Amino acid sequence: MKKIIFAFLILTTTSCFGITETKKISLEQAILSALSTNPQMKMAILDVEKSKNDIKTADKLQNPTVGTFQNMGRAGEGDPHQIGVEYIVELLKRGKRKEVAKTKSQSMYDNQKFQEYNLVFEVKKAYFDLLLKKSNLKILAEQKNISKEILDSTIKQEQKGKVPKTDVVQAKIAYNRTVMYYNIANSEVISSRNRFNSVMNTSNIEYDTQEEYLNGQFEELLTLKPTENFLNFENIKNYTLSNRYDLLSAQEEVKSAQSKLKVAKSQLIPDIELIGGYSYFTKGVSDNGRFQSGAFAGVNLVNIPLVYRYKPEINNAKLDIQKAQLKYEDLQIDVTRSISDAWEKYTVAKDNLNFYNTELLANSKELLQASIQSLDKKEIDMTDFLVSKKLYLEMMLSYHVALSEYYTSYAELLKEMNVHNINEMNKETI
Repeated sequence: MKKIIFAFLILTTTSCFGITETKKISLEQAILSALSTNPQMKMAILDVEKSKNDIKTADKLQNPTVGTFQNMGRAGEGDPHQIGVEYIVELLKRGKRKEVAKTKSQSMYDNQKFQEYNLVFEVKKAYFDLLLKKSNLKILAEQKNISKEILDSTIKQEQKGKVPKTDVVQAKIAYNRTVMYYNIANSEVISSRNRFNSVMNTSNIEYDTQEEYLNGQFEELLTLKPTENFLNFENIKNYTLSNRYDLLSAQEEVKSAQSKLKVAKSQLIPDIELIGGYSYFTKGVSDNGRFQSGAFAGVNLVNIPLVYRYKPEINNAKLDIQKAQLKYEDLQIDVTRSISDAWEKYTVAKDNLNFYNTELLANSKELLQASIQSLDKKEIDMTDFLVSKKLYLEMMLSYHVALSEYYTSYAELLKEMNVHNINEMNKETI
């Protein structure tokens, strides 16, 4: 037993040593922090910077070749020494390679932006989930206290002979069940907080939500109010298909494949080799004892496609265009389905939340208020009142679930659209 306790203390102490600071953070701060610290985002940004350098690499000029030819002894008598430069000029190739690099760089940028929206959604989802778990824990703490009061009240009534022993047993079961639910909720808060910090990619800081429980903090949680109406589905779908970054990246891949075909075909164009230099005699090798020196120049056609016509490269480039087009068309279908699913989730969650706000929540509050008045008038006893309050808290649990689903579904809709705010959409589409 002592060994178990000692091991537990070591584990808990180790975990505490890992955390040097606990900090509450707003949703907006959490998003900005995650975007600046997430390793995947940093790598995506570095890929974009690398692709910009690739553009310069693709546009590079060939380096010259400098050479010399020296005669030795009588073997070179009458032949001059030479020193010169050879330079190959590529014809109609650099521009095509540069175009490939440009489209690749743009595709990298679009991919980085797409990853950004996915990360923002993951932060929001984890933030909302932690808020939901904290809200549930708060309500279950109240339910635990109410169940204990009901149990105490039932025991007193049983002692007075007003209720049978079975009521006490039932009250004990209800209380123990509530305690169990409370303990589970407490562990869920810890687990949800760990997931949130995992998304935040923190090791020495434990972040927590700025809010203590879910409520109608729509503006603070970067969410549209459920009573507000905005675009219809067709406008949202058309905007998404025109502006979503993974689709834009796929379009750039099609352009890149088309440019690669031009590069492959450009191999059929010969290059020009320019030669220039200086020939000179020295007394040791001149046959007449005089210096006879002078410049020379020449030009060659090189890489003439007579033996090899680059057909495999050209055919593969054509196949790559077909693959890129198929990938784009397939992605369009997937995006249409995902935006439809996100829209459906959002509208259902919005309708449910509005129904809670206008009907169920109002009715529950009315019932609780009526129970309070009945208790004041001694029309019901404390046990009946506590039962009514417990039912109200159970309603609040389901309300918080509906609230969390609304926040999350709206965040998912924005993620699928690749916007941070619905107002980012072009006003002409509204």
